[in-house]
Amino acid sequence: MGGVVVFPRFMAGNMFLAALVPMARGMGWIGVFAFAAIAVLRWIQKSAVMPVAQVIPLRPQAWSLDVLARIEWRRYEDLCCAFYREMGVRAETTHLGADGGVDVHLFQDEAQPARATDIVQCKAWNKPVGVREIREMRGVMAHEKVESGYFMAPMGFTDEARAFARENRITLLDGPLFLAMIEQLPAATGQRLLAFATEGDWTTPSCPSCGEKMVSRKKKSNNGAFWGCPAYPRCRGMLPMRAGVVP
Repeated sequence: MGGVVVFPRFMAGNMFLAALVPMARGMGWIGVFAFAAIAVLRWIQKSAVMPVAQVIPLRPQAWSLDVLARIEWRRYEDLCCAFYREMGVRAETTHLGADGGVDVHLFQDEAQPARATDIVQCKAWNKPVGVREIREMRGVMAHEKVESGYFMAPMGFTDEARAFARENRITLLDGPLFLAMIEQLPAATGQRLLAFATEGDWTTPSCPSCGEKMVSRKKKSNNGAFWGCPAYPRCRGMLPMRAGVVP
């Protein structure tokens, strides 16, 4: 059965409105086609970036290198800050967004409690941190006039990065070293940090722009997976997906 455009009956009974019926019928079909075109475009846009179901992993019962490697980047920064606080150091994280090369400020000057004495940078990457990031941190240290810096990355650092850090008062904490430091804490403290680090969805990354938990998506063009902001298109935050992650 062909498509039918229905108009109010009063149009046929009015000589002026009746003259508009043929035109209105044509416009009605134009509207139908326009609506269909819009629907198709929306379907293409949604299909191009398809959401994928996600599974929140079970909470671990003990610390391990695998746990450190799986913590999402924002939670990892918060964990590093919480660690220093457990050590009795006043530590404050930076605000979400561009951090200027600093994720945590440490305050250890009793004479000037408002002055940051150290800065901490955290990179929960799936690869070793290179020398460029260490050089950038050295520049930030000079700009903020801090005494030393700590760079924390679970996947470690390149040899060139380690050599540069040794010459510039930057302490590098890779996964094994950070794990050893956690394990040296009292058992109750270590468990408290573990509970904090793995509460709720602790592996899905936060959007670097707005802080919302991201969703795994697949590009229809090449079936590649990535993390996208659930507020898209209002927020276009994106992050690459770690190797080995099954969306």
